Amino acid sequence: MTKAMNRGLFWGIFFVTIGLLFLARNLGWLTIEWETIRNLWPVLLILAGINLILERRGSQAAVATTVLLAIAAPVALFSFVGRNHNRWDHDGNRWEQRSNDNDDDYDDDGDNVELSNVSKFVEAMEGETPEAVLKFGGGAGQFTIDETTTNLIDAEAKQTVGTYKMSVERDPTTRIPTIELKPNEGKNEIKDGKLANRVAIKLNDKPIWTIDLGLGAGEGDFDLSRFAVKNLKLQAGAADIDVKLGDRTDLTTVDLQTGVASVVVRVPQGVGCRVEKQGGLNVNQLDGFDEISDRIMQTPGYDASAKKINIVFNGGISRFKVERY
Repeated sequence: MTKAMNRGLFWGIFFVTIGLLFLARNLGWLTIEWETIRNLWPVLLILAGINLILERRGSQAAVATTVLLAIAAPVALFSFVGRNHNRWDHDGNRWEQRSNDNDDDYDDDGDNVELSNVSKFVEAMEGETPEAVLKFGGGAGQFTIDETTTNLIDAEAKQTVGTYKMSVERDPTTRIPTIELKPNEGKNEIKDGKLANRVAIKLNDKPIWTIDLGLGAGEGDFDLSRFAVKNLKLQAGAADIDVKLGDRTDLTTVDLQTGVASVVVRVPQGVGCRVEKQGGLNVNQLDGFDEISDRIMQTPGYDASAKKINIVFNGGISRFKVERY
C-alpha cells in the first residue's frame, strides 16, 4: 500500500472514529474514565514513530499501525475535548464554563477538593506604561485571562499542592515591565491522589502586551479581546485551549505550538487573518478562508485589511479551529 493510500486510510478511520465518539457521548453511551486515557497519550508518539519506520521500509505491517493510530488518535483527542461543553455562543461571547464550575473546586477527575494553597499577586501600574510583557508557566491545571484591572496585573493561584511565584523587572531605559509568573520549584507531594491547579490572571488594558504562555496539560481560557496584544506565544502539551483575540493593534502575531491538544482561536470579523499550518496530524477547521498554498490560508481581502492577525500553528496530533466573531 502506498503512502497516499495509507494517509487516506488514516483519515477515513480517524473521522469515522471521532464521529462515533461524539455520537456515543450525545446518546449517553460513554462511561469511560477519561483521565486514564489522557495519561496514555505518549502511546500515540510511539505508534507514530513505528508507523513512519515501517512506511519507509515499505513493510505491509504499516497498514496495521496506520489503523491503530487512526483509532488511538481521535480517542486521545476526545479525552481532552469531548468532556467539555461549548463555552461560547455564536457571537463569540462566553456563556458557559465547565459543568462543574461553581463556588467549589475540583480535581481533574471532577472530585471536590480543598485548594488550600492560595497565592495572590499584585503589581501596580507605574506611571506611563505603553508596553508590558507577561511570561506565564502553568504546568497542569486550569488557567484563565479574561478580566481587566487598574493594576498592571492581578493574579490568584489556587492549588492542592505547591505554590507560585511572581517577579517583575523593568527595563532601566524604557521602563517596560516583564512579569514572570510560574510555579515554585521543589518537591510537591500529592496527598490522597488529589491534584488541582487553578490560576486566574487579570491584566491592565492600557499597555500593548507581549504574552508568552507555557502550559503542560489541562485547560486554558484566554479572552484577550479587551487587550492590545502585539505578540502571543502559546506552548501546550496535552490541553484544551480557547483564545479570543481583539482588534486593538494593527498587527497581532500568534505562535501556537501544541502536542495533543484542541485549540480554538476566535478573531474579529473586521480583521484580516492569515494562518500558516505546520506539523503533522492536525484536524483543521478554517471555514471562510482562502487557500494560498498547502500550508497557508487567509481570509478574503486580507492584503487590504487595515488590521491583521497572523497565526502560525505547529501542532502534533491536534484539533485546530479558527472562528470569526
